[in-house]
Amino acid sequence: MQSNSEQRATAFYPVFALIVIAGAGLRLFQFTDQVLLDDEWHVVHQLLRKSPSELFLTFGHADFSIPLAMLYWFESRLFGLSEFAMRWPMMLAGIATLLVFPLYVRKFFSDRVTLLFAALLAITPLMIIYSRTARPYALTLLLSWMAIGAFYRFVKTDQARWKPALLYMLCAISCAWLHLVSLPIVVAPFLVFGIPALLKKDWGSILRMFWLGIASLAGMLLLLLPPFLSHPEALSVKLGQHQPALHTVYGALFSWFGTSSAMIVFSALFLAALGARPLWRKFPLTPSILAGLALACVLILVIQPAWVQHPITFARYLLPVIPLWLLAVAAGLELLYTHLAERFRRIEGRWSFGVLSLAFLAAVVSASPLSRILAYPNSNSLHSVYQFDFREPHNLMIQYQADFPVSPFWKRMAAFPVNSFKMAAGPFSFETYHWDAARWEQISRQRVMPAYLEGFCAEGRWGEVPDGRGFRFRNVGYLSDIPGMIERGFDLVVYQKPFTVETRQGEIDFGLETAACVDKIRAQYPQPVYEDEGLLVIPLTQEARERFDAAR
Repeated sequence: MQSNSEQRATAFYPVFALIVIAGAGLRLFQFTDQVLLDDEWHVVHQLLRKSPSELFLTFGHADFSIPLAMLYWFESRLFGLSEFAMRWPMMLAGIATLLVFPLYVRKFFSDRVTLLFAALLAITPLMIIYSRTARPYALTLLLSWMAIGAFYRFVKTDQARWKPALLYMLCAISCAWLHLVSLPIVVAPFLVFGIPALLKKDWGSILRMFWLGIASLAGMLLLLLPPFLSHPEALSVKLGQHQPALHTVYGALFSWFGTSSAMIVFSALFLAALGARPLWRKFPLTPSILAGLALACVLILVIQPAWVQHPITFARYLLPVIPLWLLAVAAGLELLYTHLAERFRRIEGRWSFGVLSLAFLAAVVSASPLSRILAYPNSNSLHSVYQFDFREPHNLMIQYQADFPVSPFWKRMAAFPVNSFKMAAGPFSFETYHWDAARWEQISRQRVMPAYLEGFCAEGRWGEVPDGRGFRFRNVGYLSDIPGMIERGFDLVVYQKPFTVETRQGEIDFGLETAACVDKIRAQYPQPVYEDEGLLVIPLTQEARERFDAAR
């Protein structure tokens, strides 16, 4: 006969495994095909100019994560830096979060709550996006929660306190070094546990926390003080710039829950309000996480960091709120189900909570941007149009690019089988508000990646790297290397001619600095298979020319 705990495990683990596999699959889908975009380039620009000692001594005017930069430098020297080599730490952290958070939560909540929490973690868009992004957010989220959990164990455990103390130090110091924004949340437990200890005059606990604080502070200063002292302006220029407003916080709710629907957001808030009491009573990390988020909010209001007026930036600074909110929602749904089951006995049954949970998850997914982000093919899923604001009418990137010219070529490509052509498009802009490839892929249903001009008709172009010299980017084509593009599987080169757009900021010219590239392409490449006033399309192989011509 199985005990109750064994029966519980037998029922729990198969479902949990399926959720983790599904969540990992969402994160890994087309993972190796993603183009390097936007803020991922901050660290690459540093690597082009600085040695490890120089990287250690600055936060950079365009902020980057110092430990990740040093890791990338060593990877570039060992086997060449690729998109995968830049992103694998965050992917591991994202998948680890799917495993670690629910298993820890299960100590305090029912299996029903735990599984629903795990499912929400698995499908939340920001959790997926940041698992695929070469920025430290997925790492700091995992490490900050681990730090708070270790601190709680340090305070509550009578023996072998050095183990949780060491884990807290490693996680907290790593968090602060990876991304300074995570500092408030890893410091918060000292306030949550220290203030009551002072009021109770529990000098033993105060002394233990004091020594842990001193050791942690020493580690942080050892790593953070050198860049502070060497280049203080790297941080100061980003302060006193912007501040959040009420619409910022409201917009962040859509980012945190990953939806475009106000009804879904308000439903989640209602469920979270129901689950707030059991969350506070059962989950011991809640006070520290909330205190850390409150400290972060105060810090944001005081220092006014750049771009924090946008909901996505504010949401990213308070990223640890997402798992806490999802847990509150899961606890709230169970509480709602319990009340309904007590009042309407007919709905109570072994599978009824599962049906209710699946219905709620289906509603969440129906209003989620995942269908666009994970469309096939999509090599630009990290493009700002997919994450700047999940509410399309509020998405400034979509609005900004709305007047960009779109050649009929892209619609024509949709007549071919899905993902039957791989195209290198130029000129590329790492700042995605000038890179319309997300829309090109949506329309054409073909894979679109950058065509670098470096070494062909441009030198030292911002947002491009030389092929070689420690760089092994795979999701690009170099116009200077036709055999290399063919080896990487490219079929067509698509070059956008210079154009002018009238925006709210006035008339903007695109591509004028690379206008001479058109003539060089005509001189050195085969005859185009398509040309209009906006595009020049050239096949890289005879087979690609024949496949394209066959559809005429």
